[in-house]
Amino acid sequence: MFFAPLLAWRHVNVTDRRTQNDFALQMKSLVDEAFPDAQQVVVVMDNLNTHVAQALYKQFPPAEARRILERLEFHYTPQTW
Repeated sequence: MFFAPLLAWRHVNVTDRRTQNDFALQMKSLVDEAFPDAQQVVVVMDNLNTHVAQALYKQFPPAEARRILERLEFHYTPQTW
C-alpha cells in the first residue's frame, strides 16, 4: 500500500505473495506511474526482508534498476523486538 496523506492519495495493490520481484515492480510503478514528475520519492517502510534495493537489480537490468533507485529515498521504521 502506498499513501501520500498531504496529497489525499493512496494506492493498494494486492499480490499473491510478498516477493522481492513484487517489491521491485511496485517501486517502478511508484516512480514511473504514480509520481512521474517527482525528482525524489520518499518511501517509509518496514524492515521486511524483501524491502531491499537489491531486489530491483534482480528484477531489472542494472541501468533500469539504478534509474529507479536514483529517484527513491528509503527510510525504514525501527525494529521492535
